[in-house]
Amino acid sequence: MDWERNIPFLPIFMLPYMTSQVFFLATIFLEKNESNLKLLIKRAAFLIAVSTALFVIFPMKFYFPKPEVDNQILKSFFYILGKIDSSFNQCPSLHVSFAFLSAEVYCREVKSKFLKSFFGIWGLLLAISVLFVYQHHFIDFVGGTLIFLITCIIFPRKKGCLSVLLPNDGKSYNNR
Repeated sequence: MDWERNIPFLPIFMLPYMTSQVFFLATIFLEKNESNLKLLIKRAAFLIAVSTALFVIFPMKFYFPKPEVDNQILKSFFYILGKIDSSFNQCPSLHVSFAFLSAEVYCREVKSKFLKSFFGIWGLLLAISVLFVYQHHFIDFVGGTLIFLITCIIFPRKKGCLSVLLPNDGKSYNNR
C-alpha cells in the first residue's frame, strides 16, 4: 500500500512500544478473581496460538527502511529492538492485540477515572506505536485489532468484552 509511506516515522513512539511487556504482565496482578484471571490466560493463549499459526501459514515481512534516529536514548531502544526482534511474523500484530487486551483489563479493574483514561490512552498509544516506529504495516495493525475482537467473541466476558468503554459500565440507560 503506497499510502502507508505517508505515515510519519516518529521515534518518540518507541517509548509506549517498549512498555508492551510490562503493560501486559501487570494485568495478571490486577485481576481480582480466579475466573477473570483464567479468562485473561485463555484469551492470551488464543491470541498467541492463532497469531503463530497465521505467521507460519502467511509469513509477512516489514519492508520500509527505518530512518536514522538522532536521540541517543531512543536510538538505544531501536538498537535493542533490532537485536531481539525479527522483521518477519508481522500479521496479526501481537503488540496491537495485547495492547487492547491489556487496556480492557486496566479499564475494568482500575477504579480511578483518571487512571482508567490514562491506561486506555496508553494502550491505544502502544497499539498505534507499531505504525509510527515502522515495526508493522497497517494490515498488521488491522489484523491485531481483528484477532482481539474475535477473541472477545469466542471468550466473552459476562458483561461483554468492550463494556468497560461504554458509559455506566456497559449497562443500558434504560436499566437505571
